[in-house]
Amino acid sequence: MNLLGPASRQAVTDAQDQTGETPFLEVLWSWCGAVAEERGLTPPKKNVTAMTARLTAHLTWVAEQPWVVDFSEEIGGLVYAVQKITMTAPRKQLLKGVTCLGCGMSSLVRYFPGDYAAECLNCPSQKYSDRDYELLVQGQARGLESVNP
Repeated sequence: MNLLGPASRQAVTDAQDQTGETPFLEVLWSWCGAVAEERGLTPPKKNVTAMTARLTAHLTWVAEQPWVVDFSEEIGGLVYAVQKITMTAPRKQLLKGVTCLGCGMSSLVRYFPGDYAAECLNCPSQKYSDRDYELLVQGQARGLESVNP
């Protein structure tokens, strides 16, 4: 993995590449160690591919652990760092004219690529599938028709 940016011709060869205060590989390694220890598994090889494959394979179990918030924050921080460095962050489009059911604000966005048709910037739990978003748009449009006949 090259964390020097898309224009760099130089590969990252140091296993201790650094982002923030903790080396990238060490964050992955520590979570793999926690999974291996608690599940009685042999630790994976200490490379990005093996470690991410191990963590991905056990995500359902990880989601049930009391430390899942710490896991999510640390892995999310790595994803954010990689996206920033490689300039590969998802594109965000504000969905104008539709309000969130949770907060009532016009804060719905669509990410490209993304898993949902719409997500609220203010309410992390408000995520709409294609069908749900279409129903939301239709419902709010009907509400406007009754106000402005």
